[in-house]
Amino acid sequence: MATEMRIAYLITAYGQYDHLRRLLKALDAEDVHFFIHVDARSPMPQNVGDFDNVTFTPRRRVWWGGWSHTAAILDLMRAAAGFDYCALISGTDYPVRPDETLRRIVAGGGEFINAAEGFRSDKPEKRLKYYHFDGYDRRRRGLRELFLRGVELLLRPVAHKRRYPFERVYVGTVWSVLSGGCVRHILDYVDTHPEYVAFFRTALAPEEAFFQTIIGNSPYRDDILGNLTWTDWRDGGSGPAEITVEHLPLFAATSANGGPFFARKFGDHSGGVVEMIDRLYRGGSEAG
Repeated sequence: MATEMRIAYLITAYGQYDHLRRLLKALDAEDVHFFIHVDARSPMPQNVGDFDNVTFTPRRRVWWGGWSHTAAILDLMRAAAGFDYCALISGTDYPVRPDETLRRIVAGGGEFINAAEGFRSDKPEKRLKYYHFDGYDRRRRGLRELFLRGVELLLRPVAHKRRYPFERVYVGTVWSVLSGGCVRHILDYVDTHPEYVAFFRTALAPEEAFFQTIIGNSPYRDDILGNLTWTDWRDGGSGPAEITVEHLPLFAATSANGGPFFARKFGDHSGGVVEMIDRLYRGGSEAG
């Protein structure tokens, strides 16, 4: 089974290319292909040219919280159509378990994504109900950013979405490992429901409801098993904490009891931590 399952890794990257190379080396195998989207605002990586199983998708300018990230993910999915499983990860992820573990996990089938029905406190309805612009960095506080944020707020009382083009909403983390059948269903749905795409184009962080809602309103809902990427959100910041040696005991517990295959996030400076993960939890494989 393991040698016959073809896995596509769909990677969104925007820098940290020393770590990206470590990630590719850790996941590389005969029946693996890497599809990588590099943010058009970042330089292209120059250190992965020796991989013959890498395909770069057309570049987009990706803005945090905007539709552009969802569009880049859809490009990756289209490029990877035909694979048995598609693992959507970021270029700052890294596996924390042996390579064969992922194949063992997906061998029984299932869709490995977080998709909870209904809105949540960290993923509220206002993200979808109100209109949001793409094309600017809403985390900055420059004059342009403050102006656009102000326009969004002024529009709320007079212009908001009153009809939702779905039966039930589902929300969750976008990082996922989905079967080829599920990915094809998502792409078919997108191609045949332009009103659904139009609705999400003006949402905030649409990738945290767009894919989940398609899956949740389909027969694949019964196959949802939870995602396979571990992150540390305990600091309550706008992004997850970087993985350090303090996290390593948590991965020992994860390995013993099952659990996630990936962790995030790492950076170019994380070589020492990655080497320890390889030695302690991944059978001593070498990181490049």
